[in-house]
Amino acid sequence: MFYLCSIGSNLDPNTHVTQVLEELATRFGRLQTSSVISTKPVGMHSSHDFLNCLLILESELDATTLKQAFVALEVAHGRDRSDPLCKVHDRPLDIDILASNPHGDFANTLVDSYLTELLAELYGNGDVHDPKVELQLHLSAESGKTVHVQSLGLEPTTVRAPSQLGQSTPTIHLDAGPRHITVSHQ
Repeated sequence: MFYLCSIGSNLDPNTHVTQVLEELATRFGRLQTSSVISTKPVGMHSSHDFLNCLLILESELDATTLKQAFVALEVAHGRDRSDPLCKVHDRPLDIDILASNPHGDFANTLVDSYLTELLAELYGNGDVHDPKVELQLHLSAESGKTVHVQSLGLEPTTVRAPSQLGQSTPTIHLDAGPRHITVSHQ
């Protein structure tokens, strides 16, 4: 199953977004990410801006189990999920599942307004006007030795786990058409 997910953070956001993308790439192997943008808080009062991005991942986990894994990551990053008002408080990490389907086509998915341009950008249908933020991922092999540093955040990017870096997996480019993808020949 493919999942369209959002990541947000407004407490030490560069650190938390970078770390969780590294963790997700290690766990799921491959992520298709949007740009990373800086936005004002929506639905809460805070002086801390958010970093937000979208990602598409493929997993054999069902949505409930995947959400439980995301909550565990949020808690590991310092979010207090036991607070009944946690949705309106500053947070180090928030990961949501926005949609799922077996084909990975989310071009027509309805998302919150601050994410609309990111979704369109993923499918090559628009530009992002919010300020973009560049992040440096340090993807490590199981031995802990750093094997790959990857910049992301300024445009849609494919992030691969170190175990997949040596493989010649073609890049998949999402297309706005239903169930259409373009695979670059290498």
